Amino acid sequence: MPLADGYGVLVGTLQSYRCDAGHTDGHYYHCTLIVSTPYGPYPCPIDLDSKANRIGIEWRIVELGKPVKLLLSLIRDGWHSIGDDTASGAIDYYRSPELKGDGIWKHGTGREAFIDLEALIRHSRRLFVYGEPFRNGVHGVHNIHQNQGDPDSSRWAHENAPWQDGGLIVERGDGTMAAFLCRFSTQRKSPEDEQGEEVSPASR
Repeated sequence: MPLADGYGVLVGTLQSYRCDAGHTDGHYYHCTLIVSTPYGPYPCPIDLDSKANRIGIEWRIVELGKPVKLLLSLIRDGWHSIGDDTASGAIDYYRSPELKGDGIWKHGTGREAFIDLEALIRHSRRLFVYGEPFRNGVHGVHNIHQNQGDPDSSRWAHENAPWQDGGLIVERGDGTMAAFLCRFSTQRKSPEDEQGEEVSPASR
């Protein structure tokens, strides 16, 4: 089933960013980017919570080629709803050929993942944030991570669907582009994977 509040991409420039100071039960570790657009700032919390597991988060950085750069350069700043199919411009960790680059998947904690994320955004000229919009017209984007492959026992399994993965594409100051992709270690790595060990409904 697709994400409840839709899917799309937010385009803008980095205004500021911050990470949560700590982690408690019922609270997930997020690093929030504030993206400046002509329509005001959009908070974009990226869930990097590793659930106190030293390899609970997986992430990779993929360098993108000229075709992607040419396509994204045509998108105006602001929020753009897009369909969940191959022709819409949506991204899919399993299926998007542009994301099959050489970047290896790393495993670690949210704070370790943020080290790589921060290195990207500090040199950004423009950001492309893929995910689900906040509901009721509130500015913001979340679910900026893989949105498929959750086990049936997960509370998020009902949102599993192709062509709706979240992620961040960064245009650097020198014009090159790279994607920051992340997922939880409990999520399947490919459509062919078995669901593996079940996770509790309260965890990813």
